[in-house]
Amino acid sequence: MITPGEYLSFLDARLPGLVAGAHLYGSRVLDDLVPDSDLDIVIELSSAAEVPAFEGADVAVVLAGSLEKPVFDVTPLAGEITPVLWQQLRTVGQTVRGARPTCPGTAADVEDYCRTNLVSYWKVDFDRLREVLPSLDLAAPIPRESLLWVGLGPARLWHTIRTGEIVSKSRAGELAAARWPDLPVLDLVASRRGADVPLTVAHAQASLELFDRIMADVTA
Repeated sequence: MITPGEYLSFLDARLPGLVAGAHLYGSRVLDDLVPDSDLDIVIELSSAAEVPAFEGADVAVVLAGSLEKPVFDVTPLAGEITPVLWQQLRTVGQTVRGARPTCPGTAADVEDYCRTNLVSYWKVDFDRLREVLPSLDLAAPIPRESLLWVGLGPARLWHTIRTGEIVSKSRAGELAAARWPDLPVLDLVASRRGADVPLTVAHAQASLELFDRIMADVTA
């Protein structure tokens, strides 16, 4: 697993003197670090340049000073900038180079983004899953990473819409399991944390049911 120091050394060797700021978000600051976690990091450059790819690093790049602006006023040099990212940097993010940013924004911005993302991104994927599930054997194994992504991702948005709090995938799964204990969401949480839990098409079916319940809950 790559460390922030290793990644910054990689960048400094290729972009000498340009990396003015670096800020962590995601699993490393949400107490949900697992062996295959990416390094989620926002890089501030003192001038525009192409940041080379690095396996295991999920990188957003902005010009230095951009993190003091509202998210809607920022054009990233690379990666995606969202109100949820802005709130993480503002509240739980960890600065490993440069000054801690203010990342101005509102709770309404975050909620609107989460509601829109449930429909514009997640609903599209689950509609596809809804079409293919009837033809699949419920006992058949299913790719772990894909299932953890669809099974835990919407739960994070659901919790943020309800409370304004941004939590990790694992914590979101625990909260969803507490709300809907008849669904095997804790199997996904255990698998994410390294337990040897067989994941099958039945878990994908449960993930679809969870998504439908989340949509009903946030639109009630």
